[in-house]
Amino acid sequence: MGPIKKLQAFVCAQTFWPQFMVRWFQAEKGPFTIFFYCPLAKCGISVANIYDIIKKPVDTINPVQQSVIAMSGTLFARWCWILKPRQFMLVFANSVMASTGIIQLWRKLQVF
Repeated sequence: MGPIKKLQAFVCAQTFWPQFMVRWFQAEKGPFTIFFYCPLAKCGISVANIYDIIKKPVDTINPVQQSVIAMSGTLFARWCWILKPRQFMLVFANSVMASTGIIQLWRKLQVF
């Protein structure tokens, strides 16, 4: 048994958790798997981009960086839709990431 499984077993063995939390801890896509943290990290990129849309001037936008954000968000949203089981949280996070990159590129193009 690996260290993550040991930690999961230790946390689930605690008696103060409600039953629905224990089921969530033991779920196939719960917090002890990559399926939980990957969308969380992608949402962090999107939140930073939304902050830039609101607060930063257009001249600070890097078109190469925003192109990579938009293309990777689009590519991985499609890939997560194809995979079985479908990762809806990851599809959503990648779609939002692609959208914020496209909005930033659109803002940059409006200056020209």
